[in-house]
Amino acid sequence: MRILFCTNVFEVVENGPVKFANLLLEINRLYPQHELHILTEDTAGTLPYVHKAHMKKGWQKSPFSQFIRMVVYHRHAMRLRREYPFDVLVYNNALVGLLSAFFFKKTVGMINDYNNCSVRLTSFQLSQGWIKRWVFKKAEHLTALFSDKIIVNSTYLRELVCKVYSIPNTKVHRLYKGVDVRTEKRTSTRIDSTQPINILFVKTDYQLGGLPILAQAVKPLPFHFVVTVIGPTDSAQATIKAMFNEKPDTKVRVLGKRTQEEVFQQMLAADIFCVPSYREALGVANLEAMACGLPVVTTQVGGIPEVLDEGRCGWMVPPGDAVALTAALQQCITNPELRREKVEAAEQRVRFFSKEAMFHTFLTILTQ
Repeated sequence: MRILFCTNVFEVVENGPVKFANLLLEINRLYPQHELHILTEDTAGTLPYVHKAHMKKGWQKSPFSQFIRMVVYHRHAMRLRREYPFDVLVYNNALVGLLSAFFFKKTVGMINDYNNCSVRLTSFQLSQGWIKRWVFKKAEHLTALFSDKIIVNSTYLRELVCKVYSIPNTKVHRLYKGVDVRTEKRTSTRIDSTQPINILFVKTDYQLGGLPILAQAVKPLPFHFVVTVIGPTDSAQATIKAMFNEKPDTKVRVLGKRTQEEVFQQMLAADIFCVPSYREALGVANLEAMACGLPVVTTQVGGIPEVLDEGRCGWMVPPGDAVALTAALQQCITNPELRREKVEAAEQRVRFFSKEAMFHTFLTILTQ
């Protein structure tokens, strides 16, 4: 089977869908009976199997930029098909695949988050952002209806997409995003509470990730902390540090955006991984922390319970509940036996989310 995978971001790796796109080229080595090519605007065009989607200058300033992207990717895909006659056309962002869904029978769209399908008229705001999201919801709905298949990354998101867009669950397939099951792990689950405890937070949208709740949660705890924040831009540094002003014995390190390998190195150096998100379609960062042997404290929202096996592999609390988060952090720090049990369970659980399992499921979905 020949596959063309379209992704607007490829070389700048910042989130789960882009990490997934970067791993996909391994299919050509692991499954020689298949061939996968990438079509993207985000490439210098020097990698094998990767093709450049050329966008005209200034297009991003247009209010119709996403619809321009739909046209450009469809045209490039159809031209490319003359030299690479692919069988299946997959869009990393289903919305961009709307035009292809109308004109190419074997178009598969991936819905990676709840941002569009969660928009409700009851939350109407007379703002450009709300109107844009509402239009995107309608376009994504049409893509879901006309695509051959839709792929989502959790059971939670599968149920949401089927309900909101009124499509049969036989059309929507769950594909857990895989991670590297690393051989390099933290050497011990020990936390020395007499020394500063390093809590790692990784999320670009730190408000949605619950960083203010984390700041409230550490305040009553009788420990010194170093809170390392990765994801937000440098312009947010002062705002983030101000959140922890009421706990002067906490040091805050805002590292901004970091490469995937730098994130892994921070995970190996940390004591606890804590992103108490308000919403999360799956939570790949939690998986990566688990793969590094890092204890995870998070929230029971979206697809996170699927990752943490309903809490067997970490601590989960209700979103926005600083008191419950304080108690979970306290237990994680002071109960070494329970911490060891959860980290060991996480080490076994993460094998279920290996990239090899992901590739197998991905190809099964496309070929069935």
